[in-house]
Amino acid sequence: MTMIIVDVHQVRRIRATLPAITKVHLQETLGISETTWVRLRDARPIRRSTYERLMRRIAEPETR
Repeated sequence: MTMIIVDVHQVRRIRATLPAITKVHLQETLGISETTWVRLRDARPIRRSTYERLMRRIAEPETR
């Protein structure tokens, strides 16, 4: 399992896509859990597969 730490500037960009930091918005908007969000926010490693899925979600046109 490959882990990565996401750059603080990228975390800010991800945060900008959220209407609010709630369990529901994290899951519906980004497809991640609160635990993953805390890890991102605190510059702790997350799985590369989670990161790749997250990047696909924020790159998608608004279809939800």
